[in-house]
Amino acid sequence: MYNFIKRMSVILCLFLLAGCSGKVQMEFVDKSYATETVIVDAKIPQISGLSSEDFQNAVNSEYEKTITSCLNEFEKQAEKTGDVSTFTITTTEHSNDDGFLSVVTQMDSCVRSAHKNSRRITNNIDVYRSEKVSLSQLFDGDSYIDMINSRIQEEVEKNDERYAGLWEKPRLMENQDYYISDGCLVLCYEPYKLSYFERGFVEIPLSLSDMSGYLKEEYRHLAN
Repeated sequence: MYNFIKRMSVILCLFLLAGCSGKVQMEFVDKSYATETVIVDAKIPQISGLSSEDFQNAVNSEYEKTITSCLNEFEKQAEKTGDVSTFTITTTEHSNDDGFLSVVTQMDSCVRSAHKNSRRITNNIDVYRSEKVSLSQLFDGDSYIDMINSRIQEEVEKNDERYAGLWEKPRLMENQDYYISDGCLVLCYEPYKLSYFERGFVEIPLSLSDMSGYLKEEYRHLAN
């Protein structure tokens, strides 16, 4: 009982620090421009409202560094062709409530039709603790691995048309990319990992309510 009260007291304190809604704010630095041969729609995400300014600055610096690097590489490649080249950034907040932020930023570039590329930055952040949450950190122990692999196969078999054309059976990968959306754990696989590039990212949604017993106590609310 004492440990439970202590844990709840810590969570309550973190909750008050982060604000009652447990939400953070997102703004964007616009680096869009266009020329006769290049069209860039680039809005770099910047997060505010986290309790740790150092962590917040680190996340924003990572956005800036990664996107700028990709944009610079795109510009170098675009200079080599006279065709119109495009670079687009799309940011989607899949969850931003109850102390958990799950946001995906996707960069799509096309230097001539034969040179397409897509890359993502996925951030899953415990707002109250100001820390990133890997997939393994959502769960108690490692028994979740076999459970999720089993749920993946069930999902694929139930929706064979949606997942037709996969090169191999999807399984959890090391450092598995994911996001949380509408009570689902969405597993993400990069282009070429499971299928051809034009298919894009392969995403497999799994109901969190079906695995709530495996989640750490502080993350079980995500299943609601």
